[in-house]
Amino acid sequence: MKDNRLDYSSIIGLFLILFILTIFTYFNVNNNQEKKETIYISKKIIPSKKKKNNFFSLENNVLKLKISCIGGMISEVFLKKYKAYNNSFSSHSRDLYLVKNSSLEYNISFSKKKKKGININTNTLIFKPFSITNLKKIRIIVMRAKNPYGEGFLDFIYTIKKNQYDVGFYVRTKNFHSFNKSVFLNLEQKVFSLEKDRDWENSYTQVYYSTGSSPKPKKVKYLSEKNIENKGIPDINWIAHKQQFFSFIFIPEEILRNVFIRSENFSSGYFLKKIQFYTKIKNSKKNKEFYFSFRFYFGPLDFNSLKEYQSGFENIIPFGWGFLKWINKYFFLIIFQFLEKTNLNYGVIIILMTIVVKFILYPITYKQYKLSAIMKLIRPEIEEINKKYSNGSKDALKKQRAMMELYHKVGINPMSGCISTLFQIPIFYSLFKFFPTIINLRGKSFLWVEDLTSYDSILEFPFFIPFYGNHVSLLTLLYSLALLVYTRISNSENKDISKKETNSIPNMNFILYLTPIIMLLFINSYASALSLYYFTSNIINIGFLFFIKKFILDEQKILMKIQDKKLKKHSHWRTMIKKIINKKITESKT
Repeated sequence: MKDNRLDYSSIIGLFLILFILTIFTYFNVNNNQEKKETIYISKKIIPSKKKKNNFFSLENNVLKLKISCIGGMISEVFLKKYKAYNNSFSSHSRDLYLVKNSSLEYNISFSKKKKKGININTNTLIFKPFSITNLKKIRIIVMRAKNPYGEGFLDFIYTIKKNQYDVGFYVRTKNFHSFNKSVFLNLEQKVFSLEKDRDWENSYTQVYYSTGSSPKPKKVKYLSEKNIENKGIPDINWIAHKQQFFSFIFIPEEILRNVFIRSENFSSGYFLKKIQFYTKIKNSKKNKEFYFSFRFYFGPLDFNSLKEYQSGFENIIPFGWGFLKWINKYFFLIIFQFLEKTNLNYGVIIILMTIVVKFILYPITYKQYKLSAIMKLIRPEIEEINKKYSNGSKDALKKQRAMMELYHKVGINPMSGCISTLFQIPIFYSLFKFFPTIINLRGKSFLWVEDLTSYDSILEFPFFIPFYGNHVSLLTLLYSLALLVYTRISNSENKDISKKETNSIPNMNFILYLTPIIMLLFINSYASALSLYYFTSNIINIGFLFFIKKFILDEQKILMKIQDKKLKKHSHWRTMIKKIINKKITESKT
């Protein structure tokens, strides 16, 4: 049981963390391979430039929409309570538009039943406001276009309620009987970049959609955030074009059948992605007018607000996979929201959150330190067993039995250290997904940090360093230094090791002190809130070490308990031997 100033549970935990970080980095590296599968997206008919376009507004306390006369589409969506990142001022100070300059286009096409080649596409029609209604709780605008092939008309009806981010959209026809056989919906959005780090933001921008219907449970799935992807989906409840902190969600009243979706990345420019979907809409009423209703959600990815819709929208927030999602949703998020009620600076809230989590996990920390202290105290016994059974594989089983007897005598289980380390790994990794997705941290400053959901930078490089980036994050640097100090202090607890032992595993110290450098490379471009949390966590760990050693864990008492257990064990065997001998003597006399 030889080591080099490090117990086996720490070594196992270190390698597990490095393995997980390596896998995590692999899946976050941009992969530009394109899939061979293709789908059909109908081409849009661009309106003539000669047509004069007018716009009409529809707004509430949180949204302002502009509706175009050409095509009757929403041409602009302005979020009143949020700001986009402004590179000129290095802050979130620019007006935030989720839709602008035709970045969102949608149209409905109607085909003639008998005459082929005659169709109506709504983006070639001129819509005029037929009625505008402003009530206390709801505002309604009806945009009407005439049938270009005769009598009749087509209405686009938009409704918006007070303090809500969703918009009602209704389509109805009058005297369109001959066009109602084949009706197609085509939608395309070019997603704007709104945050500081375009590459980081792009990794969080992707298509989510919900499938399945009652009584079966609905499932939320997604397309690749890195690759060009085309997919045909048999049924869809809703489709979300999700960004890092905001989303456009298309919500039909009825399930859409046979939907074709395409997602394509932009490597540069003003847009992050182009997302398209295309589907055929069936009119349930034969030989009657067409009527279909949708809802559009233009708003923030706020967990509680999305959950109120009871449609699974909150599942598009990328809290991680499997049990990591549960840790973030039902552990970290609850603690964060509770501390948020204090109305303190969000940097202070993260520090308080770290303190709360560390005290919750204190029993595990104490158990690990106690195990390490006991392992150090029984080192002489371990060395005796190693010398006694030094004949390689022949004595391996006897050596293992002797070790287990020793552990049993002193009342410890070495595997408990590994279990404790394994328990903390999911908590360690879940934070990588937690801080970059909390919209309440977006744009919030702390000391020199401009935005807690992005990296803090004290120095910019004119070049890019692989894995590290083109900047120096001070919080990440402080975290790495704190981790180095903690590693040094915890490692110095095992100084009483002979030179022969140190030569047995010569690379353990190198691997141990390499960890802070690896972490410096891994999280330099991550959310500064993550670095703040880990920096605070390591400062608390250092405090715990001194506190446990000076006031809680008395090594002399532990050593006395170990000796008492040994004496009791020996006296127990002596008593048993005496009883056996006495029993044999009495039996021989009789």
